[in-house]
Amino acid sequence: MYLTGFKTFFSILLFMVLCTSASAQVIAKRDIPADSIAQHVDDFPYFKGGVVAWSRFLQNNLDLSGTIRAMDSVAYAKYGSRQTAMLKFIVCEDGAICNIEIENPDKVSPEFAKAVLSAMRRSPQWMPGQVKGKPVKTRFRQPVVAVIE
Repeated sequence: MYLTGFKTFFSILLFMVLCTSASAQVIAKRDIPADSIAQHVDDFPYFKGGVVAWSRFLQNNLDLSGTIRAMDSVAYAKYGSRQTAMLKFIVCEDGAICNIEIENPDKVSPEFAKAVLSAMRRSPQWMPGQVKGKPVKTRFRQPVVAVIE
């Protein structure tokens, strides 16, 4: 079990480095008015400390034990051993994140989706996107990938 957990976290770290992506697009969700979200930014928001800190945050906060326990033969057939949760959320001017959602809930197991959302709710503030040197609300997309063996 320890080796499996290590492989899973190593895979997450590797895929996070390879799969980081951002997108500043308008969305109309919940309590954030769509017209208050920047469509184009000069600087994208990012996790304080960059990719290394983001990977460390996930390693310390993403609990995949429930996902691993739930991966029976039916779940492997339906979701596969490599699952990618495509997160979308808003990074506000102060770096707080909100409106956290998984864009592809039908492509990941419910347990993995729950683990990813739980970890994201514990995220510290990010560095906000900027337009002409001023922080702005920005929509952000971030894949979280796990290989569960």
